[in-house]
Amino acid sequence: MIQIQTIEDVYPALDELIIELKAAGELRLSELIHHRTHVVAWTARSELFEELQNVLGKALTSSEVKLPRLVKEQIEQVLLVISDFLRA
Repeated sequence: MIQIQTIEDVYPALDELIIELKAAGELRLSELIHHRTHVVAWTARSELFEELQNVLGKALTSSEVKLPRLVKEQIEQVLLVISDFLRA
């Protein structure tokens, strides 16, 4: 699991998360994160991060998404850094 120290660490952490989600069988969520991160053209980083907050937050609370403990921890870490960035 990548340690997220700065906002720039979010991007490799998301790529790792995509791989982990695929390995856990959560293909829909992995594709959604990949699409939001690498396909959609955002006008600002904050716009992307707000969308990721929404997607990842819903995944953490969904009864349909089965996330391994380490994946949950990585999502929580990503959300914490994004939240701090958006508050600043």
